[in-house]
Amino acid sequence: MIKLYHIPRTRSVRIIWLLEELGLDYEVEVLTGDAKSAPAFLKISPFGKVPAIEDGDLVLTESVAIVQYILSEYGQGRLHPPVDSKEYAQFLQWLNFGEATLMQPIAEVIVNKLFRPEEHQHQFSIDNGTKNFSDMARVIDGVLANSDYLVGDAFTAADIVTGYSLNVADMLGLISETDGIAHLRDYIDRLRSREAFKKIADYN
Repeated sequence: MIKLYHIPRTRSVRIIWLLEELGLDYEVEVLTGDAKSAPAFLKISPFGKVPAIEDGDLVLTESVAIVQYILSEYGQGRLHPPVDSKEYAQFLQWLNFGEATLMQPIAEVIVNKLFRPEEHQHQFSIDNGTKNFSDMARVIDGVLANSDYLVGDAFTAADIVTGYSLNVADMLGLISETDGIAHLRDYIDRLRSREAFKKIADYN
């Protein structure tokens, strides 16, 4: 059974969502306080970051890597297009976009709004992150004008990775501050209506 080390509202949410979508049994250890800097956890995740999983004698960190591992080991072809298809290449693009590209402007805003006192916030970084996110959101909206999900009309794990990032952006007010993204707003509502997504609340 997979054991997930989790901190509420962090990227480990992606793993809970994926495990629920696949209907897999799993165990969650919620880290609180200084637990992520404790020697026992640092043996599992040397950088002190979540998510981290244990699956037998395998220890793995990094949310996108964990998603790919779980799909490979337990997915049975679910939540991604056929590996030999062009759609699979698009799936990999969106899977990585959701973390590597989309989270960058979101992180700019997070660092300043949530982790710095107001007198030390960098308004340029907030404005830059907000603009870059809005530009990306409009591109995503254009994709969603023609399909229900990022890779056609079938829900995939790419929607989990990117959907988490969009939910963080919404928490920061970035969605409400961006105009011209009606398709994206509908997409977020579709994701939130999924039973597996609702299960995240049990651990947040």
